[in-house]
Amino acid sequence: MSTTSLPSEQLQAVLPLHPKAFIVDDSVPTRRIFRTILEELGFTVNEAVDGKAALEKLEKLIEETIIVFSDISMPVMDGFEFCFKLMQESWYDGTPFVLVSTESDAKNVIKGLKLGADDFLPKPFDKEIVAQVLLRIFQ
Repeated sequence: MSTTSLPSEQLQAVLPLHPKAFIVDDSVPTRRIFRTILEELGFTVNEAVDGKAALEKLEKLIEETIIVFSDISMPVMDGFEFCFKLMQESWYDGTPFVLVSTESDAKNVIKGLKLGADDFLPKPFDKEIVAQVLLRIFQ
């Protein structure tokens, strides 16, 4: 019986050197967990607390960011509105965008994909689930 390597073990072969991710989530504990997972996968991480703050920060960081992860449920500007507005920005360069949520029913997944998201990551997640999403996007 052959052993299959874990997604996290396959990931380094498809990522650029020193990859940078951007996390948008209003929950400090969730951002902390997500940051730790991404750092274990070799990423440098920037973050924002909502879509409005993310648009302001990301404009300056988009050229060095290879992926954006955004929660759906946030105050000020939720993930759906952030995704929609980001896709309209002249400076947005098509960096992969992944919505993240505990509300991962078909309606939300379809809405997110229609707005331009590249993938959907259900919460709760772990390192291997995040790595699998990254593999889908970057392979």
